[in-house]
Amino acid sequence: MTRREWVWVSIVAGLIVLASTVPYLAGCLAQTPQERFGGVVMNPVDYHSHLAKMWQGYRGGWRYRLLFTSEEHEGVFVQTFYVALGHLARLFGLGLPLAYQLARVGFGFVMLLAVYRFIAHFVTSVRARQVAFLLATAASGLGWLTEVIAPTPPGGVSPMDFWLSDGFTYLALLTSPHFCAAIGLLLVVFLLLLCRPDGPSLAEGMLVVVVSLALGVIHPYAMLLADLLPVLYWAIEWLRTRRVVWRGLAAAAAMGAAQLPLLIYDLWVFRRPVFAGWSAQNVTLSPPPGVYLWGYGVLLALGGVGAAVYARRREWRVTFPLLWVGLVAALAHLPWNLQRRFLEGVQAPMGLLAGVGLAEGLLPFCCRRVRLRWCWLAMALVVALASTSNLYVTAGLTLAAGKRAPAMFQSADLSAAVDWLGENGEWDETVLSGFGTGNLIPALIGHRVVLGHWMETVDFEEKRAAVARFYDAATLDTERRALLEEWGVVYVFHSAEERALGDFDPAAVAWLKLAFQSGEVAVYRVVLEEEP
Repeated sequence: MTRREWVWVSIVAGLIVLASTVPYLAGCLAQTPQERFGGVVMNPVDYHSHLAKMWQGYRGGWRYRLLFTSEEHEGVFVQTFYVALGHLARLFGLGLPLAYQLARVGFGFVMLLAVYRFIAHFVTSVRARQVAFLLATAASGLGWLTEVIAPTPPGGVSPMDFWLSDGFTYLALLTSPHFCAAIGLLLVVFLLLLCRPDGPSLAEGMLVVVVSLALGVIHPYAMLLADLLPVLYWAIEWLRTRRVVWRGLAAAAAMGAAQLPLLIYDLWVFRRPVFAGWSAQNVTLSPPPGVYLWGYGVLLALGGVGAAVYARRREWRVTFPLLWVGLVAALAHLPWNLQRRFLEGVQAPMGLLAGVGLAEGLLPFCCRRVRLRWCWLAMALVVALASTSNLYVTAGLTLAAGKRAPAMFQSADLSAAVDWLGENGEWDETVLSGFGTGNLIPALIGHRVVLGHWMETVDFEEKRAAVARFYDAATLDTERRALLEEWGVVYVFHSAEERALGDFDPAAVAWLKLAFQSGEVAVYRVVLEEEP
């Protein structure tokens, strides 16, 4: 890569990062004293979970506890990425939402550079590299078209390019710094292993072990791709050339040996009662095949042309990106709970193949019949159409933030009540509330709740039903008190969300004492030793 290329990709990557930041800027500008922007534009449930993890580092700890469930348990060394980010926020005097956004922007920018460098390893033409980079980062699916032709019915699966941040580079950049870090590290692993035909040098091998461990700390399941894909690639190369890449295999073996203690520790953690309950609910299954086809259809079609271009030239290095796409397709349909987690980063090889197919396959074919400038215009139009869903999502989120959509903002009364609890309560004094409020409290103040996350609340469905019974006016007080004792509740929230669950009035019982009130939001302290 030349210096000019690095300048180009830095500018383009910066513009993509800036585009992903526009909805957040709109939210900051739209907030008022009555409505506070929460720092999230997409998937607030998981965003609040990430802030809850950061709180534990912000308070000086390294062991992670589930704050969205009431069960007592010891902390463990998992989710270290966000715990460490909380430490950094404390050291630099940053608010957690700001630290989160800085991490998203920083890791996102580095991820985009890694995507381009990965593409450059396989593609020689600078023009094809640039087209491939745009398709690997800014492009998405045809969800916008399916919604025009046949809108998703109630209860159906909406187009994946509107929500599946695991599977699209731009959506990962838009939402999750740990996705960006994991994709970037995975690409660095592959680049270090493939940088030389005979395998990495000793220094590069040592570095790839460290990088793979960092990847395993963020996403342990990503180690499977990092280890398996290069070995399969070298096995195919051996079948083709009868040449063994001993240094590469040695580096892969060292990676596996170094990762083994981490894997054993994770297996131990997720067999402990509370964390086993979390793992059982960590179900991220693939959408139906038709959803994948609409989501990746453009990239797959162009990628097929790109594979044909490589095959015509007899350039066998295309085996690696093809193998990556094929391996992910298999892993995403195996009978386990983490199917779509393996989609992370797969748009890089898909964009690589699609870029070659467009710039070195379709474009030369078309240029035989029409003027060159019209060919480049057509290619730019294809890239723009492939990016329509991302433009749609960005514009829609920006508009929603500008209009202060309820999912992105908190009322002043609710914020005041949560802030009071943060100043006057302890983090392990369990709070009872509805799901939405319970999802927000750990993010804003790092306190424990009964119900707040579909995965991190142990026995989620049972607890959600029990919480609804608590706020139901028809429920007997004896059952309510039993639930409070079972969960160890110290504070009970009562806001519009809890009133929507039922007509129970906390002020009508002696064992709930009003501790704080702001407008329609009240916080009650549980005093069970008093008779009802």
